[in-house]
Amino acid sequence: MTKLLKKLALVMLPVVIYFAIFIYFEPYNYFGLKHNEYVSDSAIVRVRNFLRDPADVIILGDSRMAHVDIDLVESIVGEDVGQLAFGGASINESMDLLEYALKTNPDIHTVYFGASFYTLNRNYYKDRMSQIETIATNPLAYMLNFNYNMEMLNEIRYFIRGEENVHKRDEGVWTEKDYFHEDGTPRKYRKNLQEFADKLYNVCYGYEYDRADVDRYIELAKMCRDRGITLYTVLPPLDDSMIDIVVHPLGLEQYIEKFISQVEDYTTILNFEYNETNIFTQDEFYDGLHLDVVRGMPRYTQMLFDR
Repeated sequence: MTKLLKKLALVMLPVVIYFAIFIYFEPYNYFGLKHNEYVSDSAIVRVRNFLRDPADVIILGDSRMAHVDIDLVESIVGEDVGQLAFGGASINESMDLLEYALKTNPDIHTVYFGASFYTLNRNYYKDRMSQIETIATNPLAYMLNFNYNMEMLNEIRYFIRGEENVHKRDEGVWTEKDYFHEDGTPRKYRKNLQEFADKLYNVCYGYEYDRADVDRYIELAKMCRDRGITLYTVLPPLDDSMIDIVVHPLGLEQYIEKFISQVEDYTTILNFEYNETNIFTQDEFYDGLHLDVVRGMPRYTQMLFDR
């Protein structure tokens, strides 16, 4: 019996060593052991953090809600805040997460839910919640996932090279040439804002308003109202380049206004997306959809959460 156990231990040793290496180098702090920089805005990280410490105030949405400084938010709100927004989230995934959060923590009393014309496009539909929930609640599924293993090996590569895998923040460094054409004439919009808007025009061409998701959102808003939960529907800011190059030419303002009119009886609307006057300048934007985390995001965060 002793010999069998020794042989079994020898067989299992490589597996144990590999899992130990995985836990040390995995980039998402899945096990809550890392104190250095890690990828903090993925869905897996956000759900894991919420499961460890379910807050009574939560944030949902895509990258424009995910990039707020949570320490600043908590200092404004005056209590712990659960950050469940993540880059690339579709509106139906945010609604899935809202239902999941309410089931996990029945004491939730305030929800900040990010929505926009961009995520209300039916062509933007994504459905990853079942996978997110499985991996967030099953460590073995996480450790055996091919993609996460590849990311872990990439972290090892950086470690061996003595390099730091810097996780990108939406902070821009612009020079004078970004504001002028090659012939020296001034640009109406900074170069990267123009390029970003041109790209988004093609993405939004053929836009289809997702009425089914709006109907579902209304039902969730009614449920929150019935449970005494304050639901803020947040439409994050757009740079003027997006308004002039994408929204107006494609007639998308009608869908922004339609969405607001359909849900405003059931939720408090915080509309920064489409107004007569833009309160943010182009220097406060990283690109047409995202505020610069240094120049624009702190002011927006204060305006959004100081209720």
